[in-house]
Amino acid sequence: MDPAAALAGIDELVEEILLRYPPDDPARLVRAALVCKRWRRILADAGFRRRFRERHRTPPMLGFLLRPASLAASLTATSSSFRPRGGDLRGRCALDSRHGRVLLARLPLLYNRLENNLSVWDPITGEHLELPKQPRHAEIVPFGWNAVVLCASGACEHLGCHRGAFLVVVVCADIDGVYVHVYSSEAGAWRDPTFAAHYGGGQFQFNLYLFDPSAYAANAIHFMLYSDMRNGILEYNLGTQEITQDLLPDDLGRGVLTTTENGGLGFARADGSTLYLWSREADPGGFMIWALSRTVDLGTMFTCLISAHVIGSVHGLHVFFVSTVDGLFSVDLKFGQAWKVCNDRDIRNVFPYTSFCTPALGEVSTVEEPNVGTSSA
Repeated sequence: MDPAAALAGIDELVEEILLRYPPDDPARLVRAALVCKRWRRILADAGFRRRFRERHRTPPMLGFLLRPASLAASLTATSSSFRPRGGDLRGRCALDSRHGRVLLARLPLLYNRLENNLSVWDPITGEHLELPKQPRHAEIVPFGWNAVVLCASGACEHLGCHRGAFLVVVVCADIDGVYVHVYSSEAGAWRDPTFAAHYGGGQFQFNLYLFDPSAYAANAIHFMLYSDMRNGILEYNLGTQEITQDLLPDDLGRGVLTTTENGGLGFARADGSTLYLWSREADPGGFMIWALSRTVDLGTMFTCLISAHVIGSVHGLHVFFVSTVDGLFSVDLKFGQAWKVCNDRDIRNVFPYTSFCTPALGEVSTVEEPNVGTSSA
């Protein structure tokens, strides 16, 4: 056999083994790169990192950020081998985490959006970008605000786009309606705001739930609203830049917006020890309705559980964060297990940090180009 062909065959076999390494343990790939130069060259190739992401598809949860009442943010790593860079977040709190980035605001977190300084942090590279002040508008009486950070490319699969362009979407409500402000990292500036009057021609006056988890589905961001004890959704379409508002059915109750396995919009709430999962889907007539897709008895995962409140979820991983009288727990529906996160019962929000973290070893091949929006790390 040709020696060169034999070595190429060995390299292919080694790559197949390395592609199967668990994505939630980044240090294993680093240790593999230290075995020999050939392994290092395989791991340093941009094509390997792209194939690694495509094989595993769902970015792993490397950590999460908690938002206790008026306390600074910190990223708690769920992987013992993940070491976030630039993690000194003193004087800041987390507002959102998505597509490999974290959106932060300076403390104290104030009710008026204009009085909060926003920044975007990349825990893998350590890059920290302070955003310019948000533009003013004829805001009379603020009724709450919320904000998210996300990849700027609607065509991206979001498998490794934390080094690409991003958007920050800030939504706020006032006495007249709702405004959406969008910051573009490509332009380095805020766009002109988009406005929509309150739902039903002013019949309903919506307030925003302050910093409740939002959901990204079908190239739109969805925020929780409430009006006269009724819950609703504000949807901002990133493509058309249109704002729509709608009320939720009464039987959904109080919970959090999620995404479903197929990338659609979902909703999760707990009643007693039962977790209810809903999905928004089209009925036979083409109208969008909410359908109960699954119920889970959380009591089987706890020694004693009287009641639980869902305050967060992890897209694509079947993981939910539930607050109980005993503290905060992470519930994994795939394995039917619950792990205690902390004893604090005053956690307002949980923002999971998900991203592929593969070693960038300085020998990146230019033969294979990464996907749109992907990074070299």
